Amino acid sequence: MRLAAGLSPLVLVLWAACGEPPTDSGDPTRPPPRACSSDDDCEEERENRACRGHRCVNPCGPTMTYVGAGSFLRGCDAKENSGMTVHCAPNAQPPHMVTLTQGFCIGKTEVSVAEYRRCVAAGACPAPPELVCAPLTATWRAQPGDEEQERMPINCLLHSEAKAVCAFLDGGRLPTEAEWEKAARGRDERRFPWGNAAPTDCSKGVNWGGGQDCQLELWPVGSGRGPQALSASQALDMAGNLWEWVADWYSESAYMACRDGCTDPTGPDTGVVRVRRGGSYKSLKPQELRASFREFHLPELARSDMIGVRCVRVP
Repeated sequence: MRLAAGLSPLVLVLWAACGEPPTDSGDPTRPPPRACSSDDDCEEERENRACRGHRCVNPCGPTMTYVGAGSFLRGCDAKENSGMTVHCAPNAQPPHMVTLTQGFCIGKTEVSVAEYRRCVAAGACPAPPELVCAPLTATWRAQPGDEEQERMPINCLLHSEAKAVCAFLDGGRLPTEAEWEKAARGRDERRFPWGNAAPTDCSKGVNWGGGQDCQLELWPVGSGRGPQALSASQALDMAGNLWEWVADWYSESAYMACRDGCTDPTGPDTGVVRVRRGGSYKSLKPQELRASFREFHLPELARSDMIGVRCVRVP
C-alpha cells in the first residue's frame, strides 16, 4: 500500500486510530474515495459501497457487491391492488421495517455453470444425471461447453446443492429472504429492483416471459443491459432469468409476524417448502418481478429449470 502524499505524522496517527489511511492509486484521473460516516453514505456508489475508515471502499471483490447494514421497508401495501389486478400478494403484506445488523456481499450475478463445474471438480458439489432436469432448457452438461454455455446460470438445483455451491465459492451461503429483498430494492421502497416502472420488454435489461422482444430463453450471467438491468445494490438479474433459492423456510404469515418490525429475520425454524425469489425467464406476470414478491418450491423433491442461485458472504 502506498500512503497518499503530503500526510503529516499527526494525520497518520489519527488514521491509524480510526481506520486505514487514504491510499494513492497512482491514477491522477481517478477520484479519491468518498468520505463517509456509515454504509448509508456509500449506497449510491457503483463499486465502493461500504464505509471503512471513513472512506467508501469495496470489501467484496470484483464478482460481488456490498449491501450495507441498516433498516429498510420490506413487503408491500394492499392499497396497490386495483380490481382484479393483484400487485401486492397477501403473503407480502403488510409493509414493515426490517433491520439488518450486518452488511454483506451478494453476487453481482447468479451462479454460472462454470462456477458450479469448479465445485463439482473439487468434490464439493454433486452432479447427478437428474441435474439435466429438462432436456432442452437445463444448462448443465456432463462435459464443458463453449464459453457462452459455461456462462449460463446453473439451473435445476436442489436447495442443498445451492447451499453447497455457495459454501464452495469463497465460503459463502444462501441469502436470507430479508437480505435478498434489501439487495433487490435498497432503502427507497422501490417496487422493482430497478425502480417503480413496470417491465415492458427484455431489451431494457430484464429477462422475463411477458414482454416484447422476449424469447423465453435464459441468457448468460452478466449479459443484461439497459435501464432495468441493475438492482438497488448494483446486482444483475434480480428480476427474471432464474428464480433464486434463499435460506428461509416458507411461511405464508412471515411478513405479518414482522408487522411491528423485525431485526435479522430468518423465517420459521422448520417447514415443507423453501422460499424462492425474483421471477424467471418464464414469468408472464410483472407482479412476479416485484422486489417484494414471494414464492416457494419443494427443496429436495422437485428440480426446476426456472430455479438457480445467488450467493452471499460477510466480508
